[in-house]
Amino acid sequence: MNPEFIPETDVNADTLAAVYKRAFFKCDEDSDGDLRVHTDGPKVLVTLNENNKLIKFMAIYRLKENEPDDKKLRFLNRMNNTIIFARFSMPEKRHDVLMADYYLPYEEGLPAFQVVQAMRAFSKIVVGAIDACDEDDLVQ
Repeated sequence: MNPEFIPETDVNADTLAAVYKRAFFKCDEDSDGDLRVHTDGPKVLVTLNENNKLIKFMAIYRLKENEPDDKKLRFLNRMNNTIIFARFSMPEKRHDVLMADYYLPYEEGLPAFQVVQAMRAFSKIVVGAIDACDEDDLVQ
């Protein structure tokens, strides 16, 4: 395998972990076998959607439970209207959770540099979005 390019058939948790470790990220697997990457900001869960050839990056934050849902939804809408790179949501049954995600396509392979840069951008953008848009101090 060329370390600068990851063929589609080699996109898996082990290969991605090796790429992140070469870029000096600490990473490990969770109990489901998904990859967790420790960034300067959030811990990012990395999963594969093999049917659609997508790498999913996801960061999870806690929201204050005692705040009204409409305030939380305005916060999510503010981030989604302002930030293009990531998507922000709140699970239907967990109104104390903020989820941020981004999908990177890998059909026909992709450069290792792109995998690393997408992780760096995602982690910075999520933190920046929260800092810029959390007017009501909802994120714990």
